[in-house]
Amino acid sequence: MVHPSPAPSDLRVPVLLYAATAIEAMGYGAIFALLADLQDTYGLPTYGLGLITGSSFLAGLVAQLGLARYSDHGHTRLMLRLGLAVAAGGMLLFGLAGGLWLFVTGRVLLGLGSGMFLPAVRRVIVTRAGPRAGEALGRLASVEVAGFVAGPPLAALLASAFGLHAPFLVMAGALACTSPAVARVEEPPVEGAPPRRAVRTLFARRGVRAGLALAAGLYLSIGVFDAIWARYLTDLGADTPVIAITLALFALPLVALSPFGGRLADRSGPLRAGVLALGATVPLVVGYGVVGSVALATVLALLHTTADALTTPAGQAAVARCSPPSLVAAGQGLYGATAAAGAAVAAFAAAPLYGAAGDAVMWTIAAVGVAVSAALAWVWGRGTEADRPVFAGRRETSASGGGEIAA
Repeated sequence: MVHPSPAPSDLRVPVLLYAATAIEAMGYGAIFALLADLQDTYGLPTYGLGLITGSSFLAGLVAQLGLARYSDHGHTRLMLRLGLAVAAGGMLLFGLAGGLWLFVTGRVLLGLGSGMFLPAVRRVIVTRAGPRAGEALGRLASVEVAGFVAGPPLAALLASAFGLHAPFLVMAGALACTSPAVARVEEPPVEGAPPRRAVRTLFARRGVRAGLALAAGLYLSIGVFDAIWARYLTDLGADTPVIAITLALFALPLVALSPFGGRLADRSGPLRAGVLALGATVPLVVGYGVVGSVALATVLALLHTTADALTTPAGQAAVARCSPPSLVAAGQGLYGATAAAGAAVAAFAAAPLYGAAGDAVMWTIAAVGVAVSAALAWVWGRGTEADRPVFAGRRETSASGGGEIAA
């Protein structure tokens, strides 16, 4: 089967789609930054913070597993429209809410909207980029991280000037302004009737499983970071401003290097790039339990997030290249669901382990989990399209069941 290399115009994605991705991520960052202030202002119970945070992840998981596949059925533009509208509605509700269940509902809508929108955007990008899908997905990941990082300072600035609700109202309006981007997106072609059991069909492909293993290992460590990093640095002697600075620093490699990571995945093959990058994080994760200073822990974390910038687009590209053409969006939804599940399990397990056994044991167990994920990715991905670099635009069908391979 011949797939011509995409023309430069085919690689262009409307800038407003990237803007919408960044603004949705800003919404998550804004909520992260202002949640404590909202609790104090509206007297929210402490358990309510968990409900607000967890409800979004659950809604995103449901959307990515149950709704993302409709982008493969010829409804990509519809999923983009619905995703934007639902996410904007969630931010608007968050900006108008004054009680726990309204905040929870707003966060659920934001999670549902993102869960519909992101797989559809990735399908547009993968379809247009062809053999350069890794680079294009890396660019999208960079935009998404940049949006999340920009969310907290922008939210703090708007909240201090106009009140706690202002950031969410502004972001809802900004997200609505990106809706014209959908009008410029051509519906990607539907290649055959998608299988009824999309998840089972995807998981049967070894290359897809390899990409999912990369997602699980990557987000396992991210889940541990989310749950423990502030406590861990505090125990090493850091104060709150230092912790905030480290969190901002860690995002820089992800923003700057994710497009490069995508190009590397295209040139060397997503499997090789992803497994090497994920494997490189194993000694770094162990090292967190060995170092005794904030400075050394910060250096390790910067190296860690540099490797993550390579792993992220590699895993997404592996799933994209090994998914059937009729299940590209469903594959990206499954990747996102795997990532969310891995992060959630790790976050729930990290705190009890840290409290009961200490940081060295917890980080070592996390490192073992990452190593196992990297090993599974390598075993599953060998011989599939994820194991092949892109040498040219011509591609032929692989007999290994991994999809199409570069010739």
